[in-house]
Amino acid sequence: MVGATVMICVGLGEKADKFVSILGAVSCTPVAFIFPAAFHYKICAKTMSQKIIDLSLVVVWTILGVYCTILGVNDWNKGE
Repeated sequence: MVGATVMICVGLGEKADKFVSILGAVSCTPVAFIFPAAFHYKICAKTMSQKIIDLSLVVVWTILGVYCTILGVNDWNKGE
């Protein structure tokens, strides 16, 4: 996976930063923010307030991840 990412970045040249921003929005947002809240909801959350907080985090970070992905895709051809 790392080798494929390196080859893609080398092939993209000037657009590597835009690729990395899209890749981060698509892959890092779920790993860092969505999955922990979802796992806590499924495994640990016992009270209603814990469940509401976990679900709120999942919804908010999903929206932000989609928004960041859209910004990265829209920014792809700008500045040329």
